[in-house]
Amino acid sequence: MISRRRFLRGTAAYATSWQWLHEAMDRFAGLAIGRSKSGEGGSATSTRIGNFYFQAPNGIAFIRDDAAAFVINPGGSYNAGIVSPDDSFHRIVFSPSTVTPLQHPFRPAESGSNGLRRVDFKWSRMSDVIVGRLVSAYPCEMRFGLNDNWPGFSSEFSAEDGGVKGVAKLANGTTVTWRLKTQPAVKSVDATQFTVDIGGPEQPTYVVAGFGELPSFDGIDDRLAEAEREYEDRCPKAQGPSGDILAAIADNLNNSRIYSNDNKRLAISVSRTFASGSPNSCAYFCWDSFFNGLLACLDDPLMGRDTVRAMLSYQSADGMVPNWAHSSHMIEGRLADSSTDRSQPPVGAMCVWKTQLHQPDIDFLREVYPKLAAWNSWWMKARNARNDGLLQWGSSTGTMRAAQWETGWDDTPHFEGVDGVHMVGNTMNVYAVDLCSLWAADAHYLALIAAALGLPEDAKRHRQDSIDMNQRINTRLWNEELGIYCSRFWNKADGTPGDFLTRLTPANFYPLISGAPDRRRADKVLAVMTDPKRFWGEWILPTVSREDPAFLEQTYWHGTVWGPVNYLVFQGVKRYGTPQLQATFAQKSVQLFMNNWLANGYCGENFLSINGSVGGDRHYTWGALLCLIGIESVIDVGDDGNIRKGPGFNEPVELKNLPMGGKPHTVSFRFGAPTVMVMP
Repeated sequence: MISRRRFLRGTAAYATSWQWLHEAMDRFAGLAIGRSKSGEGGSATSTRIGNFYFQAPNGIAFIRDDAAAFVINPGGSYNAGIVSPDDSFHRIVFSPSTVTPLQHPFRPAESGSNGLRRVDFKWSRMSDVIVGRLVSAYPCEMRFGLNDNWPGFSSEFSAEDGGVKGVAKLANGTTVTWRLKTQPAVKSVDATQFTVDIGGPEQPTYVVAGFGELPSFDGIDDRLAEAEREYEDRCPKAQGPSGDILAAIADNLNNSRIYSNDNKRLAISVSRTFASGSPNSCAYFCWDSFFNGLLACLDDPLMGRDTVRAMLSYQSADGMVPNWAHSSHMIEGRLADSSTDRSQPPVGAMCVWKTQLHQPDIDFLREVYPKLAAWNSWWMKARNARNDGLLQWGSSTGTMRAAQWETGWDDTPHFEGVDGVHMVGNTMNVYAVDLCSLWAADAHYLALIAAALGLPEDAKRHRQDSIDMNQRINTRLWNEELGIYCSRFWNKADGTPGDFLTRLTPANFYPLISGAPDRRRADKVLAVMTDPKRFWGEWILPTVSREDPAFLEQTYWHGTVWGPVNYLVFQGVKRYGTPQLQATFAQKSVQLFMNNWLANGYCGENFLSINGSVGGDRHYTWGALLCLIGIESVIDVGDDGNIRKGPGFNEPVELKNLPMGGKPHTVSFRFGAPTVMVMP
């Protein structure tokens, strides 16, 4: 199941104001982790239910009091499907890995039939239990795995009354009991799995499972229909020739939530494949986590904020937010749970501020602002090796490879293999145009956050920091001969300026993001970007010029297209690009993503710029940033808090339940301009 949204309607002009930025909105409070008073002895209990187990994207985890867990896992191919943030409704259509055909009077059993192996699994949470329904194209026997190997949790399973019973023993000696029943009854059970028969489209198998008394099977169809309808009524959705770009974001982010019981956190992972084989080793990556927080705010702002919190929980005392955390690796002969030597691109303030514009929460701003400000200051202390206000990428290990990892472009052609680029102490010997630009933008967004928090002196300081950095970028990193901003080597021994790095990548466009160039320079930068011999084409933006030999490699950061790069550059295109350029940039980004999403359900880590196919991980959350570009091209909230109507992305589109200022909006874009109204 890929596309789920159906219709949008209603058009009316609407304007909003700055004041809602200072309101703590609780519209989505109902999406928090479910807590119930029911339970043994009447004591308060906490229950989490969802597809939170890293190995079971199609399954369900039942977690009790962060002390016991029970997992059912049908296995099979991973399809994002529909997941509501409060788990009130799920729908996964998948091909299970363990299915045995049953003889059918009208069709011979075909074990290799794709139709036979297609199963529609819908379920809905009701307090501490779920009700569900399995429908197969043809009669089959299907096996579910029962997980009892979650570190820190221990559970045992057995047959009970035609169903399954699970018992977990806690450290204090008490037990937690979980049960599952199906109709028709469970066929067989052992300690690791159970099997059920599914009778075909007209004979679904019903499931009830959870803690306490299980509901009857009566009315499950009605319950599922109601839950689906309720979620459809409130979820963000879109309609247009390219498909549901809002659903693509929500479905990918909601399906990427993973629970870790070592820290008792539920956070959005970049991909389930990055869990390193353990449910408690789901890595938090720095700039990925901030982008996940931003993407999640459209449908699940609480989870988005919790993901940012998870990343910031590993911030060092000196302010550094690590490249990665919550994953064990050997570093200099010791086992570490975070990269203490390096950070990643400073996009935190931008993502947090944009989240605030969509879903205001002044308390969250107040909570994270000191951490984001400390991170911004850390760069000047740790990566300002020449003490002249221009920054370099680096690592306290003094290794070039680690410094490249800090850039976020792990094998970045901007610096990798460039003659003369090497480490001097803890940094490269190069002023990094991308880092300087992102730092200036970071200071700009910190100024906006500080102003919203009523901290005028902080806002003034951050604003001046941004202005000063932009001035340094213009004075020292502008290459008039090439008509573009460039990274450059430090000054030579005689004090003359170092040479420019002339290998072109989208990093050369980053000063557009911070607002550094004047109109003349911006036009020159955009001319390089839109040159079909270098960066423009059917699929944009390749991470190295098309004229560069590395372009043909089409591996990792050598010539492929990446969601975060397009998204960041688009922030600059919105500042300086013509309406038509903005629309075309957005259209190319949306089509690249949606072609793969609608055809295969892929949310690509990156995309090949020669044919538009997915590269890297097929289910990597930040690929959905390409859809966010499309949304921001239609409608956005400017830095002043006012709604900004954009040129769109060259096609009619309707958006519904798009949160802006904490309120759902309907946006209809036709005939070159959007109309907007606030929904009740």
